[in-house]
Amino acid sequence: MGKRKKQKATATWTLRGFGKKSLVVELQRVQAYAAKGNWQAAYEVLQVLTEQYPQEKQVWEYLADVSYELEDLTTYQKASEKILEITPNDADTLYSLGGIYITNMHPLLALQIMQRALAIAPDHEFAPKAQELLSTLTPKIPELLEEMGLDNLDVATLHERGQAYVEEGDYTAAREAELEVIQRYPEFVSAHNHLALVNWAEGRVEDAIATSQSVLSDHPDNVHALSNLIRFLVISGDSDAAQVYGERLKTTQAEAWDNWTKRVEGLSYLADDASIVEVLNQAEADGVEDSPAGALFFHLTAVALARTGDETRALKQWKTALQRSPGMTLAQENLSDVRRPVGQRHGAWPLSWEQWLLFTTARDVLNTVKAVINKSHHEKTGAAMEQLLDRHPDLLAMLPRIMERGGPLGQRFGLIIAQHVKTPELLAVIKDFALGQHGTDEMRHQAASIAAEAGLIPRDKVTLWVKGKPCEIMLLAYEIYAEPSSEHTKAVDKLLNQATQKLYQHDKAAAVEAEALLQQALEIEPDAPDLLNNLAMAYILQDRQAEADAIVDDLVERFPDYLFARCAKARTHLDAGDIEAADALLKPMLSRDRFHTSEFETFADVHLRLLVEKDQLDGARSWLQMWEQVGLDSAALAYWQGKLLSKSVPRK
Repeated sequence: MGKRKKQKATATWTLRGFGKKSLVVELQRVQAYAAKGNWQAAYEVLQVLTEQYPQEKQVWEYLADVSYELEDLTTYQKASEKILEITPNDADTLYSLGGIYITNMHPLLALQIMQRALAIAPDHEFAPKAQELLSTLTPKIPELLEEMGLDNLDVATLHERGQAYVEEGDYTAAREAELEVIQRYPEFVSAHNHLALVNWAEGRVEDAIATSQSVLSDHPDNVHALSNLIRFLVISGDSDAAQVYGERLKTTQAEAWDNWTKRVEGLSYLADDASIVEVLNQAEADGVEDSPAGALFFHLTAVALARTGDETRALKQWKTALQRSPGMTLAQENLSDVRRPVGQRHGAWPLSWEQWLLFTTARDVLNTVKAVINKSHHEKTGAAMEQLLDRHPDLLAMLPRIMERGGPLGQRFGLIIAQHVKTPELLAVIKDFALGQHGTDEMRHQAASIAAEAGLIPRDKVTLWVKGKPCEIMLLAYEIYAEPSSEHTKAVDKLLNQATQKLYQHDKAAAVEAEALLQQALEIEPDAPDLLNNLAMAYILQDRQAEADAIVDDLVERFPDYLFARCAKARTHLDAGDIEAADALLKPMLSRDRFHTSEFETFADVHLRLLVEKDQLDGARSWLQMWEQVGLDSAALAYWQGKLLSKSVPRK
């Protein structure tokens, strides 16, 4: 069965309720985002609307369509269910929901909903497909019930309903469903395992652990209970106890539904890549391709393969994961990451950063980051981060694992905290990250700078992994920033941007046009150094060197901290062979703490030339290393890489 049929959009609602967003306006935003193919933005708007207008059918219809485009089949399933709550006899939704239940591995729910669809709309265009699926499913029901250890189809369906509720994040409904199943079948182990997951999702850590331990007291080899308990113990801080259960998980011969996935899931929390690969080999020999194993199994085994050096096989596993679940973000992002140059990879990660934390901790982290993001007050941000760590000691305990196996966001978060909180425990984590192989070269360099500032590693000579190989480097001693720093009026900014585009053409006629634009800007802001510096460039392109030199001399005199003018004047001195004068101009710049990316490139270029002219080649190569760490690709950098890495180093 195909995607639910789209209904023609209408917007006839009025604003209801204090504090609510206008439904008409917000749905128009959704339509605008959808028209541009910006499905994620549309999704975020709709998530808010589902909370404010839970009974508006069209909100859920839009969410179903958007989640379908995003290949988010769980949200598509939830939206379809909500549509049926509002309009129980919606035939299109009934048939499409049956199809999504099959895709999401809920065969009993699919059976139930397709029977209902055929009863309501037997002549529907999808009815033949539904009949075909029913004829396939129905004979398998006795076998499925036997595997579950049940003899009641209604109870089995209710248990599957509870599983779907957990996937959708409706833990209250999931708890109610599983408690009813347990009341009717107290010995049904799967319901107890699922109740443990519900307890965990609701933040009832002790109850989750106790429930899993209770299952294992009667069923010591139960794969699901072992895997769940490993997860609970690792995240709650008892890795030693988790390791004991991990050994049992590796040796148990017990059968279980989706046995292979639960095994590798538990071992992933233990970071036991070698054992995961062993399980994969066993699973492939057992025909895992034809088992209930879903996308998660193939993703987790791909991560283990990538981390043990079998990249080719890992790629195959990730591709299989995406075939089974095209919208699986973890698999998509890992696949993109492993295809990048080695120095730009974050390292394969099995779980997102928040999956390594208690739910309460992860939620507080998100709220804290949202509260301080884009805030310029360093002290307030630092205080917020310190308070966050004080509230959640488990965050610091899990940070090494997050930075190792929590993906790009987890690594960035660790670096953000370290910029504001300088406790010995946190700095030790950052030092280990810097000296390891996880994260990008740029991230590890940033971590190394933080560690060096704290005196944990030397700045002048440290071995870091660069482009996949250990390399002894000198750490960059400056903060490099890329944010625009213009303080011009909008009118001047516009004129300057137009002039800059003309100058980039390196054409005399275009330079004349740039001059005219810059003169207009200077009428508004006559003492702006960057406008005057660009005017000097326009003169140079018109072969008016004397006028350009006069502007540069004036800038150096009036604005001694303006880097571009000092560099231009130093370059003139070097052309004339006056090394001492060039050195005098550049030396004060070495004491700066921060450079804009454009400033650093300009300064590095002329400073390298000065060092070469002074025959200080070791110093020049050290500066080249720092330039490379900034990650700026340019013709100037390529020039110096070619010259300084060759045997002979001619003067520029």
